[in-house]
Parts: sequence; C-alpha cells; structure tokens
Amino acid sequence: MKKIYLVVIVLFFISTKVYTLLHNNIFFCRNSPECDLSHVLPDYREQISGTPLKYTLISTVPLAQVVVRHYELLSQHWSPDDMVTPAQWRHNVDIYIPETAKEHHALVVVNNGINYDKGVQITGKPGDFPQETLASIARDTNTIVISVSDIPNQYLTFQDDKKPLKEDESVSRSWALFMEAPEQRELMPLNIPMVTAISQAMRLAKKELTPWNINSFIITGISKRGWTTWLSAIADPDVEAIVPFAIDLLDIDASLEHIYQSYGGNWPITFYPYYQQGIDEKIKSPPFSQLRQIIDPLRYLNTIYQPRLAIPKYIINASGDDFFVPDNTRFYYSKLPGVKSLRIVPNMNHYSINQFAEESLVPFINRFQSKKTLPQLIGLIHHHLLTVYFSEAPVKVVRWTANNPNARDFRYACGIRYQPLTIDIPANNKISITLNEPETGWEATYIEATLMMAMSPRVRFILRPMKNTHRQRHLPLTPHVRRYQGVD
Repeated sequence: MKKIYLVVIVLFFISTKVYTLLHNNIFFCRNSPECDLSHVLPDYREQISGTPLKYTLISTVPLAQVVVRHYELLSQHWSPDDMVTPAQWRHNVDIYIPETAKEHHALVVVNNGINYDKGVQITGKPGDFPQETLASIARDTNTIVISVSDIPNQYLTFQDDKKPLKEDESVSRSWALFMEAPEQRELMPLNIPMVTAISQAMRLAKKELTPWNINSFIITGISKRGWTTWLSAIADPDVEAIVPFAIDLLDIDASLEHIYQSYGGNWPITFYPYYQQGIDEKIKSPPFSQLRQIIDPLRYLNTIYQPRLAIPKYIINASGDDFFVPDNTRFYYSKLPGVKSLRIVPNMNHYSINQFAEESLVPFINRFQSKKTLPQLIGLIHHHLLTVYFSEAPVKVVRWTANNPNARDFRYACGIRYQPLTIDIPANNKISITLNEPETGWEATYIEATLMMAMSPRVRFILRPMKNTHRQRHLPLTPHVRRYQGVD
C-alpha cells in the first residue's frame, strides 16, 4: 500500500531582543450603515448571474484517463462609468473530467493568462496551473477540475491612461480610481469582476456537468487569484471550500502596516505599482476604509456574510514571500471561524509556490471528498517555552529556523534560508521546545509535524494552528512620508 505523510505546522514565531506593543487599528467607517459596502460584491455577482450565460464549446480532447473540454466564456461586460477597455471579459474554461469522476463537488482553479495585447484579442496559455498539473489533480482525486484562465481580463486600459496595464498595475489603478469617488464607483475595484468571472464559470460547469450533479465547488488560486479565491467564498454560496495560495493579506490595513514597519519604513519592491498609484498615502483614509469593506475577506466578519468564512480553508503561504512578511497570519488566522489549516512552504518565494500546488491540493481534495476530519493540534507558549499537543502520533517533527542579524527580513530573494532540526518523536503526542531570543537581529521559527495518512503517495498536507503571545518590534508608520527605496 502506498503511504502519504501529513505535515503539520504549529507555530510561526519571530523574535528579537527589542519588543514594542502593536498599535491599535484605526477604523473610520466601522458599523456605519451609510458607508457599508459589504453588499457590493455579492450584489454584483447576483446581478450578473441573472443574465444569459454566453459560452461556446470549442473542442474535446482525450488525455490519459482524462477528457478535457475546452470552452470560451464571455463572463460579463465590466466598465464602470465607461472608464475601462476592453469591457468584454473573455476566458478559456477547460474542464478536466477523469474516467471515474466523483459526483457533486468539483475543483475550480483561478488561472492567469493574457487575452488582449494592444487591444487585439489573443489566446495564451496560463502559467500558474499548466495542463499537466490540472490533469494529474483530476486523476489523483477522481474529481472534475475546472480551469478558468485570464483572471483578470488583461491588458486593460483605464480612462486617460496611455499604457495598457496588467496584474498589480491594473489592480492598483482600479483601487486609486475607486478611492477618488467611492460612492459613485462602487464597482471599480478589479477584484469584483475577477470574482464574478469565477461565479460565471461555475454556472457554466453546473449546466454542462449535469451527469455528475455538480452543485458545489472547491476554489483555488495563487496570489491575486488567491485573493479571488477568498472573495469567491464570500460572494457565491456554491463555494464549499477554498485553498488560497500566497495571499497573506487579510486584515489588509494591519498587514500593510506590519509589512511597512518590518522593513524599516519602506515597502518591498514588489509593492511599487501600489506606491505609484499613491495607495500608501491613503491607507488611513476613509476611502481606503470603504475599499477594504469590499476587498478584505476579514471585513465580512460581523456581517450577514460571516458564515461564508466558516467553510473549510487550507491557507498556503511561502516562508520567503516577496510581498508579505512571514507572520502576517497573526492578524487574521485566529479570527477566522470554522475549519482551517495553514501550510508554510519552507525556503520558497512568492512566484514559485505553484510548484507545490499539486501536492497541496490532492490530499485536501481527497479529505474533503471523503468527509474526513483533520488532525487536531494545540500549541501553547509560556515563558518562551512552546508546548505542542498532537491528536495523532507524528512520524516526524522538524523545527525550521532562519536568522537575519541585520533586519527583520526573511525573503528568499534576499538569501535567507530556513534550516531544519529534527526533533525526537514524542511518546505521549506532546513536545516542548524553547523559543530563542537572539542577542542581535531576528530569528523566525516554526514547527512541522509529519503524520501518517492513507491517501495519495508523496503528498504533504500542512496545518498550522496560530498562537500569538509575543510582542514584535514596531517601527513608526508615517503614511504621509513617502520613502520608496524599493527594499530588495
């Protein structure tokens, strides 16, 4: 019998000799009905779902143990105040049907791609999830996989701009235009049509996959498509589980502040498109508060959409992400309701985390399809002593640790590498370790536990219950002072 190992991350801890209390967040618009925009995204999705579905079957291609149906989907016409071209959103939707496909649930992959170049329609292949990966996931899980490419529509040209934009350039531009007039441009954030395109693809799937009675979906995506994954859970009740990769930015204002302070009052070079649009100057402004009511999944807590956040969530981050600092989860993980787990991939950057997509998704999907519960872990800290309790006996426990003597910077691109230390297998399903306090610089550490489980081979599944009790070094945030030195 083939064996599979389950790897569990228990704690991410960054320490230094210097401690300062976290600042309290400032909320300009909380609990104010006149500026509550939490309805905007779900309302727009529902409005578009009431329009006729426009799609075409292009071809059907047999692969090894999988049949792929290629569709073209016209998901929506999106151009608030006629400010964006092209307005027609077009996507390639590829449905991978394994020979023994299970009923009811399917995986939706939010994929990237470019479909317009200098205003001319083109066809390109997405790079986040290539065909080989998608077909393999379908085979290994006996689950139908639906890849939706060209999220977002791109390149896009915004009014009065001469340069077509893509990816973060488009997102940041849409945010800036929204914040100029939030009440008049509710639909301007690019996150809204990105989510709605996924909802339209699910409509297509339900219509075309009636022999399998597909009526609910697991959603996954990377980076801003991971963000789309989160918001799809909020907006569409057909989403029953999510696996977002490399989007460690819930509670966006607190997370951005933490990133800025961690880098000594500078933004990472990857944030340049947002700096260029002046987003950094507006983080504490009322318009940004209104923006986050739409784009920040955590802001849907204490709204009618809060139950949507309780669906199963498998959050996968990179230890050396180019955008985010490794302990951003301290701002949101403990607040998330329902079933949740977290994987931190050691020695990995933002742009290569797709290498771990298949090995992360397969065990999660198999557990979800089989309705199997996840192992339970408890991590407790007392006077720099971390104690971890396991509900199942681990077969391997590793402590990953990285040090930076000069800065609170653990990016892979900056040469930081985590080193593993194997810990003896506990006899009583409990371990205790001492958390270091370096005399100089910073240390990051987390615990990884491997457990036995009977699923697909060579796959690791990582959980991370969060426990934050230690204070962090906190540099003053002064949004009005714009010091962009492009820390890289």
